Amino acid sequence: MFELLLFTVALIGSLACGIYDMKTSNVPDSVCVLMIASAILLHSFYGLSTGDFSYLINSFMFGGLFLAFSLLMYFTGQWGGGDGELLIAIGFLLPNLSFVSTVFPFAISFFINTFFIGAIYSILYSLFLAYRNPKIGKNFLDNIGTSRLSIFLLLIICISISFLLTSQIILAVLTFLIFVLIVFQRFSKTIEESFYRKIPSSQLRADDMLGEDIPRLRLYKKHIRGLTEEQVKRIRRFKRHVVVREGIRYGIVFPLSLIFTWFFGDFFLFFV
Repeated sequence: MFELLLFTVALIGSLACGIYDMKTSNVPDSVCVLMIASAILLHSFYGLSTGDFSYLINSFMFGGLFLAFSLLMYFTGQWGGGDGELLIAIGFLLPNLSFVSTVFPFAISFFINTFFIGAIYSILYSLFLAYRNPKIGKNFLDNIGTSRLSIFLLLIICISISFLLTSQIILAVLTFLIFVLIVFQRFSKTIEESFYRKIPSSQLRADDMLGEDIPRLRLYKKHIRGLTEEQVKRIRRFKRHVVVREGIRYGIVFPLSLIFTWFFGDFFLFFV
């Protein structure tokens, strides 16, 4: 019953954050803080009631581990601060779930699953953006159609077909995968370029993400937490136009990964 309560709090909190992120491209800090506070209070209450403080100890252990990882992802520009806060909150809430069968402790299996679920989600999100914006598809075809690259891709396909015709299936598959990876890398680059747009600074709003460095104001795009009201005012005084960017709205991946881990356990064993 105690673990079910923890999972319910984690699922409702992460789902609220994910939906809010989809609408605003920002994960609400207040919800993440409330989740962490709830985790500490619930684990402490359980420890005091039963004399078993292992849940509380594991909560801080996995919460701290996810904190270190989130800081790494944040300062290397891979995640926004809100995504990291949501991961940390789930680490505090759900270090272990005894009724879910996983190879690793629940928090670690969930953590690994987020990368598989996140990869699938990112591909689908990118395809959706390309569908909504025909310009992305045109730019992608322009990039892939450059003479040198198109000749190289055609050569890879010919090699793959030749391996297939000579029954060297593994080599045919490997060369085809090289073709797919090159095409997907170009597609990802085109999608990434579409995230950047130049707007009048008067249209800049709090929580927008900076798409350029402004060293004079000590503002850098690698710090991908949304801008504050004060930073927006400073930029408006300093620049007439500013580049902003929108990343993949990743928050919804966390409740999806929670649900998947609950029902199926470890993703890498799902197809075994």
